[in-house]
Amino acid sequence: MASSKEFIDQDREVAGEFYDLIEKLDNLPIQTAKKELQKLIRKDPDFLDSYLLLAELHLEEDDLEARDRLIDQAYQRAVQLITDETGQWPEELRWGWWRNRHIIRALLTKGIQLWETGEDKAALELFRYLLRSNPNDNPGVRFYILGVRMGMSFQDFERRFNKGGYYDEDLDEWFAKNSARFPDEFDWWEKLFS
Repeated sequence: MASSKEFIDQDREVAGEFYDLIEKLDNLPIQTAKKELQKLIRKDPDFLDSYLLLAELHLEEDDLEARDRLIDQAYQRAVQLITDETGQWPEELRWGWWRNRHIIRALLTKGIQLWETGEDKAALELFRYLLRSNPNDNPGVRFYILGVRMGMSFQDFERRFNKGGYYDEDLDEWFAKNSARFPDEFDWWEKLFS
């Protein structure tokens, strides 16, 4: 699943427009916001945050089919962006390059979607890739890996750790207490930071 290269995405001109839209999102009717996001997708179909935010808006309207379709589209485009001509994934996909963040978010969102639907094996594969390609783990993929390995559903994980849109030190303490049970997952990672 990996080759010996690092992927760094190109600058995306629509990123500025996307962040401007986020600034005024609370004051826009949802249909207007959706239309603006669709325009951004047409303008740059490879800027994936537009798909993800549009998916969230569809979720707010309980349109799970549209949400899932958008997540799938973002995931497929992410894979097309990062894989080489032989289909190999890069060894490094660093969060530190802000241009990669929309791609990492798309892959992570797909992993969560898989976990939500009980496709734990596929979710783990994506989460493992994200952790290995970005060991600093800014998005916190290691916590999701541990949750899956401990047999938690995503809903159980969120009920336990989501504190209204953020995770606090309870999650770090839980990870410190339980990660040693899975040395096959985390020994290599622990050694990087010891």
